[in-house]
Amino acid sequence: MPKNICFISSHFPQGGAERQISELIKGLIKRGYKISLICYQSDIIFFEELKKLNLTLILNSKKRNKFTILRWINNIKFLRKILKENNFDVLHTYLFYNGLILRLFSPWKYNNRIIYSIRNSYTSTLKIFLFFDKFLNKKSINVYNSKKSFKEIFPMPTSNVLTNNLIIYNGFDEDRFYKSNKKNNEIWTIGMVGRMTKQKNQIQVLRVLKKIKDTLGKPFILYIIGDSSLDEQENIELFINNNNLEKNIILLDAQKNIEDFYSIFDVFILPSLYEGCPNVLFEALLSKCLCIVSKGSNSDCFIKDYVNGLVYDGSDDMLEIKLQEMVDLYKNNEVDKLIFNGYFYAKENFILSKMIDSYENIYKNINKINYENFTNK
Repeated sequence: MPKNICFISSHFPQGGAERQISELIKGLIKRGYKISLICYQSDIIFFEELKKLNLTLILNSKKRNKFTILRWINNIKFLRKILKENNFDVLHTYLFYNGLILRLFSPWKYNNRIIYSIRNSYTSTLKIFLFFDKFLNKKSINVYNSKKSFKEIFPMPTSNVLTNNLIIYNGFDEDRFYKSNKKNNEIWTIGMVGRMTKQKNQIQVLRVLKKIKDTLGKPFILYIIGDSSLDEQENIELFINNNNLEKNIILLDAQKNIEDFYSIFDVFILPSLYEGCPNVLFEALLSKCLCIVSKGSNSDCFIKDYVNGLVYDGSDDMLEIKLQEMVDLYKNNEVDKLIFNGYFYAKENFILSKMIDSYENIYKNINKINYENFTNK
């Protein structure tokens, strides 16, 4: 059985995809796999814990050329040299550019031994992304983290397509995320976690909370946690300042101990315009937060309204209604049922060991011509 797995990325920043790959690497090492990680563009790794593992790190520390085309040529040459010099059993990459580079430029000896984890929604990308992923589809085993992404590229998949395309949902460490510190009953503690971009749509929650803050029954504190160097940071800060919300809003950059923040949230809101399989949602569910999600962020109907959370149609008006319903749920002692349904749903379907098992099944079958043993969820 293949045991020498090489993960390949241009670089390894803070991000949901990188967090999932980090957890997968740690789980595979515990199961006796020999793991390497190649960063063919950079030597910077956000997740410092990887450096403490029994992991071979191969990082491109060469000075980057100022010309983009020369920089990419040098990156590809670096990657090909490493792959030629080694004999890995499986190459595992993720995200569009990594998948494109690896499938176009990896040495021939790795034919039929490439796994490509597709973590983006094609709705939000250029059409050329979808074209190349479809054109190069047979050069890899393609793993989607949501049914939505799979259906965007193959709306009506044939049996032939299913031989090398499957769905594996993200996985999470239950023990890390469940620790409740919800102690303050005098205020609503509300959380949003995600980089500050238009896609994440945090500004909508600010608009609605400003409108209804006097009808919530008690004051609120809203945490907005995520990369603050992006396109919406200025708009968010301006809205807070212009509407005298400074005492109600806490803005924080990405936090390595994010589980400590989930543990104090009464309510978690995910207002994104679109998502695939959002890490933050399942982290919040496992932390026993009441989750309110937009239709766009609920691609695979993870949350069912009034069953394991609350769902709104994406509009300000409907979000306002759901926040008022949240108040009523707490007031009438009806919230625990939704919270526990959400927790057990995440525990049964999105646990880390289940994700690792699914990938391990691919590694075991990688050398077979027929991939029918793969389990599509």
